[in-house]
Parts: sequence; C-alpha cells; structure tokens
Amino acid sequence: MKKLMLVAMTLTLAGAVWAAEGMKKEKAAASASVTLTGEVLDLSCYLGHGAAGGGHMKCAKACLTDKGAPAGLLTKDGKIFLLVQSHEGEKAYKALCALGGEQAKVTGTKNDKGGLQAIVVDKVEKVEKP
Repeated sequence: MKKLMLVAMTLTLAGAVWAAEGMKKEKAAASASVTLTGEVLDLSCYLGHGAAGGGHMKCAKACLTDKGAPAGLLTKDGKIFLLVQSHEGEKAYKALCALGGEQAKVTGTKNDKGGLQAIVVDKVEKVEKP
C-alpha cells in the first residue's frame, strides 16, 4: 500500500510539473511584441453592421473617444485584432481612439487567448496616405 501511495504521489507531482511547464510555454507563445498596420475600427459598429472605412470615420472617432466603444485593428489581410490599453499606455490608447476610421501603425504585445487575438497598445502612429 505504501508503494502504491508513493507511486501515486510521484505521478501527481510529475503531472503538476508537466502542466506548469506547459503553461509557461503557452504563455510565452501567446505574448509577443508586434507592430501591425491597419484601419482603426470601432468594433461596436463594425461587428454590429459592418461599418468601416472613410465614410464611417466621424462616427468611429465619436464612438471610440466619447462613448468608449472597443477598438480594433483591421489589417490588409482581413484579420481583426482587439486593441486594449496597457497600464502605462493611456496616452497611446487615447491617440489610437482619435484615429478611428484611419490607418495606423500599432505596436504592442500580441495575445491570443481562447481564439481572441488582441494587442495591448504601447505605441501608435498615424499612417499618412501616399
């Protein structure tokens, strides 16, 4: 009986160590610094009724800056990223919201959790049209 308990405890400990290592690897893979360019979206209007582009710019800016709608980034390849404010990045996130409906270059930490891709915004730059 003591041998069985020892084996069970050893397997439990090994499983816990294995799970912890797996979580470390998953976290490291999920978070990476990136810089992406795309249209700053008001996700409420975009997901609700497909509103995007220059014709929606005024509304996007108002929804992002005045109403606190969630922001997103639509890249050229059609991917959408949720944009979130970091603890230190309030100024960058506010600048981002002022660019609703416009092209911007966003730098931050990319996270993928539960299938949702997000960028914690550290820096934003307006992209001028050529």
